[in-house]
Amino acid sequence: MTPAVNANPRHSLSQWEGGLIIDHNCISLSSIPSTWIDAAQADVRFHYAHTSHGSQIVIGLEMIEDANSAYSVNIGYCSLPTESGALCIYDGNGVEDYITPDLYWESAEGLQLTQDTLDNNPTLTVSMWSWCTQLNYYDQGQVQDYLDAIAGLEAANPDVTFVYMTCNAQADSSEGYNRHVNNEIIRQYCRNNDKVLFDFADLDCWHNGVHSTYSYFNGTATITVPVEHPDFHGDEAGHTTYTSCEQKGKAFWWMVAMLAGWNAPPPPTSTTSGTTTSGTTTSSGFQQSDNMVLTFSLAVIGVLVVACVVSNRRYGR
Repeated sequence: MTPAVNANPRHSLSQWEGGLIIDHNCISLSSIPSTWIDAAQADVRFHYAHTSHGSQIVIGLEMIEDANSAYSVNIGYCSLPTESGALCIYDGNGVEDYITPDLYWESAEGLQLTQDTLDNNPTLTVSMWSWCTQLNYYDQGQVQDYLDAIAGLEAANPDVTFVYMTCNAQADSSEGYNRHVNNEIIRQYCRNNDKVLFDFADLDCWHNGVHSTYSYFNGTATITVPVEHPDFHGDEAGHTTYTSCEQKGKAFWWMVAMLAGWNAPPPPTSTTSGTTTSGTTTSSGFQQSDNMVLTFSLAVIGVLVVACVVSNRRYGR
């Protein structure tokens, strides 16, 4: 992807043909040139509205800063910091800091609250709202309402980059399948309409090159559904592990560097690996239990073949 710099005087953030998808391929912090970290700190002013799951990003950013002060952030709760040399983030919406859908996009009052935050902080260049578990049970009409609402905010604020998000991938069974379908709608919309997407769900499902999934029968076919990687099962912070928080913080830095103009290297051709989650489908398409049966069967066949050969030699056949 090649960035085309937005010439609007409010900011110098980049636009991306084909969409900018931030996922598990975007977590190599050391790959980001320090000049683009500096550029993000200088040019990006970020508005972030969320509830508890969304706090994973904030915690991850703070962890990264604690490990290396070059990744300095200043997070203001219901306010926009002005610290030089830090990535400044407005955390909240208006005077609220726990932002459910109705307080950002799902109601007229929420849309006005978002607009007021942007109007009262004219240096903001990016705005992003995070799901909690709503997409586990929202129908596709409600997902379209979300897309339409953000599109309306974009039209009213052409100087601001709105970042779309997918919902966390912690649920399995029917709720997980419903969430997966809804997330796919958001992903496809962002690809088709050149939007920026922070793929929270994808970041949940990948760790160390391994993709965690499970199989679900939707009444017509058996579907492979991504689900949170077992390494991230825990409640250390934001309903997950510190490792998961840090991974999302790294992806956030990748995103703001690209918004500042960095032309990141293309993702690997293939990062697919088998899964480790119990009872899930492996990349070969068999259930793990099926693989065990197949391995045992092949071993038995091998023993029989060897026995047959020995017998033939013994009796001169």
